[in-house]
Amino acid sequence: MYNEVSVFVENKPGKLSHIAELLGGAEIDILAIEVADDGQFGVLKILTSEPDRAWEVLSAANMTVAITKVACIEIQDMPGGLLKLAKALEAANLNVTDAYGCILERGKRAAFVVKGDNLEAIEAAARSAGLQPIESLG
Repeated sequence: MYNEVSVFVENKPGKLSHIAELLGGAEIDILAIEVADDGQFGVLKILTSEPDRAWEVLSAANMTVAITKVACIEIQDMPGGLLKLAKALEAANLNVTDAYGCILERGKRAAFVVKGDNLEAIEAAARSAGLQPIESLG
């Protein structure tokens, strides 16, 4: 499993740039980010090679931050690359409640970040399809 950084923010101009400035100033690389809008507020879900340090930097700036466990699965960066994982999850009768992806190496490797009711089972299904969970990025 992997640690994802979630930041609860007011949905206003400048909030994204403030977070990017804080993390960039601390030399923390954002590998993937998802912005989930919920009206007045939103959640930024950030994948970085240094989730604990990102949590520290954002918390020190008085932001509401959480670390959430996710399954981060390496897939091929090619058309149909997600299909192998999707079929494995379907065969294991596992539901995906939230997900996003990012390219790790163009034309070769990508990461698919998955949330569901049973992260261990999601990782096991990925392994059964010949895919590897990512434990750390960097």
